[in-house]
Amino acid sequence: MFSSISESAAKTQAVFQALRERAQQHPPELSEAWFEPGLFKTRSSFVDDYLKEAQANAEKLAQVPADAPVFDYMNQVVQAQLTALVQALYRN
Repeated sequence: MFSSISESAAKTQAVFQALRERAQQHPPELSEAWFEPGLFKTRSSFVDDYLKEAQANAEKLAQVPADAPVFDYMNQVVQAQLTALVQALYRN
């Protein structure tokens, strides 16, 4: 089980590293609203702040047992945040 946790953590790190690299191709400040207001708690004009929030949520989710009452909710939040970030950073 320990190896699956460390593999999951490594995959999470890799996803966010790829998103950060992609974000470097954009101005660090957002010139428009990229996300729905309720999707992130962050109220910033910097892409990196949204990446930090999503990564923190993903890391918290990795620590929650799959049978915990909050797992499904947290999983939905993380998936929605990742989807929004990918769409924002990879749109052309």
